[in-house]
Amino acid sequence: MKKTVRIGFLGSGWAQVAQAPAFSLLEDVELAAVASPTETRRRKFMDRFGIPEGYADWRDLLDLDLDLVCVTTPPFMHAPMVTALLECGKSVLCEKPFALTMQEATAMHFTALRSPGLALIDHQLRLHPAVRCMKQMIDSGEIGKVYEVRAVVNLATRNQPEQRHSWWSDAARGGGALGAIGSHLIDLNRHLVGEISEVCCNLATSIPQRPDEEGKPKAVTSDDSFAMFMKFGPSSIALNSPSLMHVTTVGSYTWLSFEVVGSMKTIRLDGAGKLWEIANGEAKGGRSLIDAPRWKQIEPMLPWDELVLQERIRLSSLAMHGVFAVGFAFLANRIVRALRNGEQKLYDAAGFADGVMTQKILHAAAESNRQRQWIKV
Repeated sequence: MKKTVRIGFLGSGWAQVAQAPAFSLLEDVELAAVASPTETRRRKFMDRFGIPEGYADWRDLLDLDLDLVCVTTPPFMHAPMVTALLECGKSVLCEKPFALTMQEATAMHFTALRSPGLALIDHQLRLHPAVRCMKQMIDSGEIGKVYEVRAVVNLATRNQPEQRHSWWSDAARGGGALGAIGSHLIDLNRHLVGEISEVCCNLATSIPQRPDEEGKPKAVTSDDSFAMFMKFGPSSIALNSPSLMHVTTVGSYTWLSFEVVGSMKTIRLDGAGKLWEIANGEAKGGRSLIDAPRWKQIEPMLPWDELVLQERIRLSSLAMHGVFAVGFAFLANRIVRALRNGEQKLYDAAGFADGVMTQKILHAAAESNRQRQWIKV
């Protein structure tokens, strides 16, 4: 069994918010190296987490003794980086959206099949205790027959028109709310209920221009909000049932709600990572809209090692960043255990095969928006 697990990072954005803080909570883990082209950001990252090695060129990580590399660069950079890392035998955790095209996603998946390391997508919500509890409740039949899934994500991350134009504003480089947030919601639907057979999607750009580096207006080609309607397919537990989602990044406040509606109960995940339930028989009859729902909070049961981790999370910066950052800490814990034990796969974590399926649904959604009709996956 390997004692110390060495982690490397490609990119210094999300990695500083969630990934490095999460791995820092774990014992016998060394944050060993980071590659980022901007020296000030790279040096800040290194100083904050005591990382000894930093590079401007990501290729310098290929020759290092690293057990895992977290690829947190923009989507248009994923394919060459992930491919090179896998080909030299390193385990990879790739950010979402996985790729720009189906061809890129499929090629990376085939490379991963030939690589000895782990190949994972950062759909960290799967490992969040609340989501694991949701899956147990669904699989056991506790909520009854699944009628539908509803998701609303309201973010204020891009609601200022003066925010600078970047890759996020460029659809050709993988920017947009559908890829950034929609990919998470698609993966949650697949993980909890099953495969998607058909989609209908509307992409919107509320702020059509943003200033470039010189302050000149530049057209935004990506979506900053979207509405999407999906149907579950024959390999799901809810054939032909609908899943609805609405996401905006230009709202005035932040809010996340992911509900699975069953014939006996509805369960809901919120942005703080809390899980709620409400039984169908607890609602008043009639059509009154003033009867407040009687939600009850559910506390997921955790093994002792995750109880310790949960307390560490509570005392860390991760807690203030909500469900995604906290979920990553549980994913990081599981990854480190797998690397120590030499495991080839992680049960319930998203692998590159999942990345390919999510990419297929994202592609169908973009086609639906273009053709203004339902598209089969």
